[in-house]
Amino acid sequence: MDAKEAAMAAKRYFQDTKTLTKFIFETVSAKRDAENWVVICLVQDLFEEDGKEFRLIVNNEGEILEVEMIDKSPI
Repeated sequence: MDAKEAAMAAKRYFQDTKTLTKFIFETVSAKRDAENWVVICLVQDLFEEDGKEFRLIVNNEGEILEVEMIDKSPI
């Protein structure tokens, strides 16, 4: 698996498991971390003004191991 395949696995996750039918998916980064990939992405519903950023851990088989929304609220 390479970075592009890891990002595509992350996109499929949102297509398959989220209730969003029309959304914009943008990969911010896809980096190797030991034996897994860490994908940071922005997901935005077409009917909302702001998107949400997520961090996903993807293994070499394309399986999503962990999903975490990144909180961007001011401290």
